[in-house]
Amino acid sequence: MIEQHLDESIEILDKLISLTREDLANIKAAKHDGIDESVKQKNQLIKEFKDARERFHNTLFSLSDGGKRDFAEILSEEDKEKLGEFKEKFQTLRKENKEYARLVLVVKNYFDGLVNTLFDEDSGTDNAYKNAKTNINSLFKMNV
Repeated sequence: MIEQHLDESIEILDKLISLTREDLANIKAAKHDGIDESVKQKNQLIKEFKDARERFHNTLFSLSDGGKRDFAEILSEEDKEKLGEFKEKFQTLRKENKEYARLVLVVKNYFDGLVNTLFDEDSGTDNAYKNAKTNINSLFKMNV
């Protein structure tokens, strides 16, 4: 039963890793068409992962007699191997998400700098838009 829960979690992690890698490639290629759909898919997978994790924890808790038995007694060798695979996948997702966050921050900082250059009256630069009363927030919407 534990192996089934781990398999389910690993499958979800694989999907999240794949989507994150696609998003990284799209950011690098400046393709933003599928951002909304990707975010929806990731949010759904995160919800599924949380549910799977909760079921896994509940199963472990019940098999350990409420935490009285050590996990080493409960887990078979196959379960331990699956748990190791789960940890590796989780670390891979964490690494990919760090790279994703780094790229998103670079893009955000670029656009923030661009907007500040165009509309910042305090910058001391001479720009064509400094006298316009433009609401910067209404110019564009950014999904991150």
